[in-house]
Amino acid sequence: MAMIAVQVVLEKLASFVAEETRFLGGVRGGIVELQDDLYSMKSFLQDAEERSEGDQGLRAWFMFRFAPSHGSGFIHYLHNSYRSIRKLSARHQLAVQLQSIKARVKAISERRNAFSLNRIDMPSTSGATVEKWHDPRLAALYLDEADIVGIENPKHLLVSWLEEGEEKLSSISVVGMGGLGKTTLVKKVYDSHRIRRSFDTHSWVTVSKSFASTELLRVALQGFLVTANEPVPDNLRYVIVLDDVWNVNAWETIKYAFPDCNCGSRIIFTTRLSNLAESIENTSHVYELQALAENEAWTLFCMKAFRGEHKAVCPPELEEMSRNILKKCEGLPLAIVAIGGLLSKKKNGGLEWKKVHDCLATELKSNDDLGSLRRILQLSYDNLPYYLKQCYLYLSVFPEDYLIKRMKLIWLWIVERFVEEKQGFTMEEVAEEYLNELVNRSLIQVVEMNYFNRVKTCRVHDLMREIIQMKSREESFVMIANGTRISKNEKVRRLSIHENSEEVQSDMRFRYLWSLLSFSSHHSFEYGFRNYKLLRVLNLDRAPLSTFLPELAELIHLRYLSLRWTMISELPESIRKLKCLEILDLKRSPVSSLPAGITQLTCLCQLRNYRYIFQSSSFFPDTHGMRVPSGIGRLTSLQKLGSVEVNEDYELVRELGKLTQLRRLGILKLREEQGMDLCYTLDRLKHLTALYLVSLNNTEFLQFDSLSSPPKYLQRLNLKCSLPALPGWIASLQYISKLVLQYSNLKSDPLKVLQKLPSLVMLELCQAYAGEELCCDPSGFSKLKRLGLHELERLRRIRIAKGSMPGLERLDITACTVLETVPDGIENLKNIEDLVLWYMPSTFIKTIERHRGEDFWRVQHITTITRIYESQGRRVSETLL
Repeated sequence: MAMIAVQVVLEKLASFVAEETRFLGGVRGGIVELQDDLYSMKSFLQDAEERSEGDQGLRAWFMFRFAPSHGSGFIHYLHNSYRSIRKLSARHQLAVQLQSIKARVKAISERRNAFSLNRIDMPSTSGATVEKWHDPRLAALYLDEADIVGIENPKHLLVSWLEEGEEKLSSISVVGMGGLGKTTLVKKVYDSHRIRRSFDTHSWVTVSKSFASTELLRVALQGFLVTANEPVPDNLRYVIVLDDVWNVNAWETIKYAFPDCNCGSRIIFTTRLSNLAESIENTSHVYELQALAENEAWTLFCMKAFRGEHKAVCPPELEEMSRNILKKCEGLPLAIVAIGGLLSKKKNGGLEWKKVHDCLATELKSNDDLGSLRRILQLSYDNLPYYLKQCYLYLSVFPEDYLIKRMKLIWLWIVERFVEEKQGFTMEEVAEEYLNELVNRSLIQVVEMNYFNRVKTCRVHDLMREIIQMKSREESFVMIANGTRISKNEKVRRLSIHENSEEVQSDMRFRYLWSLLSFSSHHSFEYGFRNYKLLRVLNLDRAPLSTFLPELAELIHLRYLSLRWTMISELPESIRKLKCLEILDLKRSPVSSLPAGITQLTCLCQLRNYRYIFQSSSFFPDTHGMRVPSGIGRLTSLQKLGSVEVNEDYELVRELGKLTQLRRLGILKLREEQGMDLCYTLDRLKHLTALYLVSLNNTEFLQFDSLSSPPKYLQRLNLKCSLPALPGWIASLQYISKLVLQYSNLKSDPLKVLQKLPSLVMLELCQAYAGEELCCDPSGFSKLKRLGLHELERLRRIRIAKGSMPGLERLDITACTVLETVPDGIENLKNIEDLVLWYMPSTFIKTIERHRGEDFWRVQHITTITRIYESQGRRVSETLL
């Protein structure tokens, strides 16, 4: 972690020196010298961080995070002082600050000699050496068959994959997070009689994090009874296991010693990296190992926790606590075995078990019985590059079982300055790469993917969360307030308040606190924020606040402010003081207008200010935005603005055209006569990827005839207005993936045009078509996954030609009251999983009743058919299939 902190300070120093070199005068040399000192520290810090894991004396020295903290504080001081740096007095103050921080760095550098941390005197961690630490993965190679649960089905599948298939050399990858049992599974396959008989030669190689290619080759060839200088004999059918591979180089460096003799040889990889198989040629199968099912996990837990006289049966008085502990394991076999074994030694029943449940992080850190589990889980973290380590540690701010939204996480990483700039990419795109890499490394669990194959929500495995919370506390990276007593740690950088967190008292002063994140709807903040002057990040989602506290406007260093789901209805003029603010999130709050002071926040990149009101009579909610002041065009850094209510303000519509960096824009309450101004604005917003336009009412027309150059990179478009005809430029949107048309009342079948859009994944039509028939051609909608047809009151028939919509997964039909039956051709949609029928008449439903409906044969292949209707004022959901 200190490596992370020093790297961050270095980058900020370099940036500051480059930007402010004109004004630094005599102190510039001192800053550059400090830069050089920090660069020299980097090389030994990496070794110190790795070695400190197993050396408590070294850890005591290594907990010097105050040095990077002071360094970061110094950077902050620099940036806040640069406007006055031309003055001699200001440069003198800088010089004093500089000497202080340099003295600390020098002292730390001198102390490293006591721990032999000069890299030139140490063996390299990345050279051709063999690791000497005890590898906890080896224990999995010696498990008894009786100690394994839920392995038979995957074992038989892997054996069949190895024995069958083509004669050419091919590979199989077994993928999953650490502790799932990949090594155990593959070892049982490797040792099975069928595999021993089917292959002439067998070789098992456990790959270290920092392997040497010559050593790897030597171990791999042991099973062939040849040396590294001899070729592998021809016509030899072999199986090689490379266990726990971290990158494809492990195979690339030795594969030339193993020729493809077309006799059915196989390579098996076990890895935590889900995309490793894509990098390996000749991959035939990928098996993603899943966590144990609840009943399997319980069986394994009882086998381990209740030995001897209990005979693997849980006593009734321990069942509730046992299941609570088991829940934290989340089906991870290694965790179940380790924690079950630990509990089997506890003599005092429920009380001792409760202590393990409540203090699992402490047990993981200090209990030798859980040492192997800790090292296995931590291995994934230790193998991360520094820029991903800080991103991953940051996940410890979220409460247990919290569903983390992709965009929320990305914004927080960006404002915390964890995301590095990358030429040709936005910061959001780089941050999403980081997220995908953590998912790929099996460190983040995806809870839900959206229809565009992007992470929608995610979470961290409970045990990995314990690991990163433990490391966060050790490094003063994050402090969690969750009902237990917290220390008045002045060095802490981030404070996360969870439910029932009354322990954050008014007298607590966190001098260096940069981030305060509240996930509690009960914490009152009655003491305000007067003790947190350096805050950069303030997340108050769902906080019980009804007014904007005056001291919030004094937090002049804020970059991120979220008041989402609060009851704050008005922002004061004093918000203009927040000059550094980059993200202001007011989503789902009752704020209806923004003060003039908002136009002075020229660093603002995102302004989210809309709320939904759901009506029982409509499939879609009504969206309400905000009135914005004149001068909003000065916020030229804005990339996201949604949503603005324009009403009769014609100048505002044109002023939005000055926001040329916008990626996402929502405009509400548009009038027909504003069409020219709207087209003028859209012609200038070349970077738009998402656009949401809503007319004043459902019958108000919007004209797009004068739009000469629509945003070519548009990916999401929602038009909620009457249209005289489908705008011709829609057909040119090559990247459009989501399209929603509401209240368009088109006379011509829109599918004739829309089916040709090459990237369209989701299409929703609500009161968008006034005709009686919709038709799709054989090659139409090649990428479509979701289709919604809502309130098309005259629609009688839908015809889907064979070959159309080959990837459709879900079809929603809502209140199409004269529609006679399901679409003709739905029987050809082989990938459809869900058919959802909202408020459809009973005559329609009867046509697809099981066995009796005349068109049941068309839908019998669909996984789930759901009918939703109202009964006695309540919404009722009924599964038909």
